[in-house]
Amino acid sequence: MAEYNEHHAAIQAAGADVVALAVDPPNRSAAVRAQLGLQFPILCDTERVVARDWDLYNAKEMGGIAVPAVFIIGADRRVKYRSIDTTSLRVSIEGVLPFLQGQRNKTLLERRAVRPGVRNLARAIVNVMLRGMRAP
Repeated sequence: MAEYNEHHAAIQAAGADVVALAVDPPNRSAAVRAQLGLQFPILCDTERVVARDWDLYNAKEMGGIAVPAVFIIGADRRVKYRSIDTTSLRVSIEGVLPFLQGQRNKTLLERRAVRPGVRNLARAIVNVMLRGMRAP
């Protein structure tokens, strides 16, 4: 989410926007949004209805969570692109942004290994130290 937040202005300039989906309750999602300084909303799917309907539900992890995914939905409300990702393998903003800007090169949207930068790694460590590990 932090990666999409950093490029939020460019995403909007491409005529798109970002919305996150989480299975957390509103107070926890609001805290995450504040912690990360997110400029876009987090929709709360506490009953996991959307996560299940869109085949994003992972019942094996932390009491049931949504897996990482990216959906690009057009103005006609049709899915133009989707990437159902894993914790370690994801489509990056470097692929999504050109796609939004009209470049349809499929290699741009290949999933790549996640390598968090020093900034994100430090942020995660500080969050764990201050708030503890997230539990279901």
